[in-house]
Amino acid sequence: MLALEVKNITKVFNGKNGKDILANNDISLNIEEGKIYGLLGPNGAGKSTLINIISGIMLPAKGEVKVFGHDIVKETVKAKKTMGVVPQEIVTELAFTVEEILYYTSGMYGAGIGERKKLIDKVLDDLDLGDKRQERARNLSGGMKRRLMIAKAIIRRPKFLILDEPTSGVDVALRQKTWELVRRMNKEGTTILFTTHYIEEAEQLCEEISLVNHGEVVKQGRVSDIQREFTENEIVFELYDISAEQLPGVNKNGNEFQLPVHDLQVDMSKVIKHYGTNLKSVKSGAASLENIFLKLTAE
Repeated sequence: MLALEVKNITKVFNGKNGKDILANNDISLNIEEGKIYGLLGPNGAGKSTLINIISGIMLPAKGEVKVFGHDIVKETVKAKKTMGVVPQEIVTELAFTVEEILYYTSGMYGAGIGERKKLIDKVLDDLDLGDKRQERARNLSGGMKRRLMIAKAIIRRPKFLILDEPTSGVDVALRQKTWELVRRMNKEGTTILFTTHYIEEAEQLCEEISLVNHGEVVKQGRVSDIQREFTENEIVFELYDISAEQLPGVNKNGNEFQLPVHDLQVDMSKVIKHYGTNLKSVKSGAASLENIFLKLTAE
C-alpha cells in the first residue's frame, strides 16, 4: 500500500511587485508503506512548502495529496491521524515543562490518562530527555528544543512520520541519535519522509529519493539506480593545492577533480605521476550522491 501519493502539486505565492513565485511546480511522488524516503534539495528548493502541503498546513494551487488513501484536503482529520510532523522551525509551548507539553500532546491524540505516563517515559528515554522532564521549554538549548519537537511528533508512534530538516543546526550527537531513532521506528513499521540538504543523511538512511530544485523534481528513484545512471568510467581525486597545473581532460566538481578513463591502469599511473605528493585522495568507482547533487543543482 502507498503511504503517500503526491500528484501534480503546484503552489504559487504572491511576490513583491505583483510577481508570482512558483514554489512547487507539478510535483509528483509516491512512497510505499515501510520505506524511508528522502526529499533532497538546496535551501529554497521548495521542500518545506511541499511538506506543508502534505501535512495539511497549506492548500495547493493544483494537485492532490493522499496519506494512506485519505485525501489531505477532503479527509483532513483521517489523514492527519496517521501522521506525525517535525517542522523545520522550532515551535513549542515555551511556558510549560517538557512533561506537561508531552502530557497535553499525547492526550490531544487520544491517549488515556493511564497511558500517557508510559508514553512519556518511553519517548523521553528514546531522546535522552529524561533529565529535562521538569524543565520549562523556554530554558532548553536549541538542540534540546529540537529533541522536544521530535518527541511531540513520535509520542503516539504515527504510521507516517515527516521530518523536515530535523538535524539542521544541531550537533553530531543529536544527528546520530536522530538517525538511530529513524531506523528503529522504521523497523517497527513507521513510514518516514525525511527532508534534508545534508547528502550524508540521504546516503545513510534512504533507499529512495526525490531531488528538488527550483520547485521541480529533477531526479527521483532508488539511490542505487541513480548512482548507477551517473557513474562514469572516471578517476576521482582531491588535491592539497588545487591551483596546481591540471592534466588535460580533468574537470573540477565541488572539492573533487575528475578524469575520464580510457585505460584505468595507464590513466591512474598518469595521475599519480603528475600530481605526486599533492594527491590528497584518489579513487575510481560509483558516482557519489554528493556529486550527483552538485551536477543536478548547479546553476
